[in-house]
Amino acid sequence: MKTLLAGVALVLVGCASGGRSFDPPDPEPDAKPPVDSMAEIPLDTAVTTPPDSAPPDSPAAPPDTMQPPDACVAVVTEKLANPALDLTPDGTGWTEVLIQNLEGGPYPIITADGLTPISAPNKAWMGGASGGDTTPAQGSVTDQLFQDITFPTDATTFVVSGMFAVGGIEVTTVVFDTFTLDVTELNGTPIENVLVLNNTTPSAAFVPFSKTLTSNLAGRTVRLRATSTNDVSDHTNFFLDSFSFKATFCPP
Repeated sequence: MKTLLAGVALVLVGCASGGRSFDPPDPEPDAKPPVDSMAEIPLDTAVTTPPDSAPPDSPAAPPDTMQPPDACVAVVTEKLANPALDLTPDGTGWTEVLIQNLEGGPYPIITADGLTPISAPNKAWMGGASGGDTTPAQGSVTDQLFQDITFPTDATTFVVSGMFAVGGIEVTTVVFDTFTLDVTELNGTPIENVLVLNNTTPSAAFVPFSKTLTSNLAGRTVRLRATSTNDVSDHTNFFLDSFSFKATFCPP
């Protein structure tokens, strides 16, 4: 079954119209035409206004510093459902691939058991068993936790972050048990790695991690996938909490 390291305490994003009209009075019969009347301009004289000139009495044009009314105001938005893992029912928004054939199992990954979480009541507990704990025994056991996310076509920045802790009884300088957090295609093809842990990287408390992806995920549906694999003996626990997968984009 899943167990913690004995003896070690792990404490651990109109215009309106109307009114009266006004008609100008008729001009006096002997009134002279204005001096600038078009009648006094020779027919072969062209009157032009430079295209960039404003009428003499017109107000100056406002400086070209005003933001167009339809300009983007970018926002940073969380794209994961249930990023803190605490919504009910347990596991909302996530898919769990559990270790099979464990006595008393299978055990859920998103759980209140084990290490005290960053945000109550739940965190993800991966690993926690070895291949020798299954019936029949196996050379290794693997579990996964993942969620699929669709990003807007105008998204520009993608950041994955969260908290992790590592502990167990595999105390050695040789790597036997491993954990990876990756962004993948829906068919599992890797796009970019976010985090790598193993039994040689223990942490007695939750540690923050964050990565700004170099991959362009705009307009794509991808998978955030955590995977742990423990060998035949001496298991390692991999704990995660307070996930985040944020994107910067213009809201509709």
